[in-house]
Amino acid sequence: MESLAGKVFTVSGGGSGMGLATCRLLAQSGARAISIGDFQEANFETIKKELQAINASTKIQTVKVDVASSSSVASWMQEVISAFGALDGCVNAAGVAQPVGVRKAPALLEETDETWRRTMGINLDGVFFCTREQVRAMVALPKAPRSIVNIASIAALIHAADTYAYSTSKNAVVHLSQAMSKDGLPFGIRINALSPGATATPMLAQFFVPSDESAPVDTQGWALVQPEDIAKAAGWLLCDHSIQVSGINMVVGPGAP
Repeated sequence: MESLAGKVFTVSGGGSGMGLATCRLLAQSGARAISIGDFQEANFETIKKELQAINASTKIQTVKVDVASSSSVASWMQEVISAFGALDGCVNAAGVAQPVGVRKAPALLEETDETWRRTMGINLDGVFFCTREQVRAMVALPKAPRSIVNIASIAALIHAADTYAYSTSKNAVVHLSQAMSKDGLPFGIRINALSPGATATPMLAQFFVPSDESAPVDTQGWALVQPEDIAKAAGWLLCDHSIQVSGINMVVGPGAP
């Protein structure tokens, strides 16, 4: 993915899981700069050291961002442009999970207003706010090929009866990304969705909650995808090898209906 070298990227949710795996791949690929936007800032210094150990020439910026707040996202993008004067690609990976198989039927009655609003706020509003501000920054720069990758989920394609908020938010991310791709293409901005199957990240335990805290996570027969696999897919969508690809939903891993 040599075409990623020398470019500037943002990764929301880049502090862990598939977001962090993507940051590692970008550093390995010679990115000029990576700006990580994440609400959890405790590990920022550790992450900086890790990524700079991979590539000392890659500049790492870490910013505490609440993706559910449009003003927080706008401030982040302003910091990126102020620091680097460029923005070539973005991966929007910030999100929250919803436990599978823990609600009694009819599960709809246990879907609280709080869960619905929080999940939609982070998973859907967050992608919209990030993409909007990224496009705003990109169109203000000289026209060049650019790419935005929005992380959805295999749940976008599965009509699960007990993860209404999560599945709906991710399905909406796919639809939103495909619609926005038509808006961005005249400006050289490709926008795609990426839907991972069950992935071996720290968030996995939030989906498959064990009855005993000491018990291993039971993925209910799902084969796990590694975060590095998601990073490779995101890297391909960011790089010039996918220059003719826009408006798709790429599924990575088993589980598609």
